[in-house]
Amino acid sequence: MSEKFISERLQLEALSLTQMKQLAADEQNILKESVLSETVQLAIMHKIEQMCAVSEDVHPWLTYWLIKKHGKAKGIGVIGSKFLPDEEGYVEIGYAIAGEEQGNGYMTEALEVFLDWLYEFPFCTGARLSIHNDNKPSIQVAKKCGFWYKEQKEAYRIYQYDF
Repeated sequence: MSEKFISERLQLEALSLTQMKQLAADEQNILKESVLSETVQLAIMHKIEQMCAVSEDVHPWLTYWLIKKHGKAKGIGVIGSKFLPDEEGYVEIGYAIAGEEQGNGYMTEALEVFLDWLYEFPFCTGARLSIHNDNKPSIQVAKKCGFWYKEQKEAYRIYQYDF
């Protein structure tokens, strides 16, 4: 299993537990600060707890993957699954991108690359996204990548992608 993927404009790299701890402690220089919203910081803490409780070979499923533009030192966003696939084989994905990088198709490209990685695992039958009703850019990304609206859960729209 590779822990780095290259697309036309981007590189996705799985962050190590050490790198995740650096993000949490604000001792990092690998990601644009504008990505680190309160929600992302809470997710990082949760991911660190999960990673500490399992063997290292499961870490790519639990960590964030750094999204970098080719030739740039700092990441412009993160993407990752929230845990291993559920009993139906679906994995929930979360992502965030720097505000100044939105509208350029980077998250769509990153999500497509991440879906390609998930497709390599026969036990993974698809992916889901929980998107807040007000997050129109994320809804557009989901639709562009082939996700379909499944249901509403409180203030979140659930989108699904089937392999």
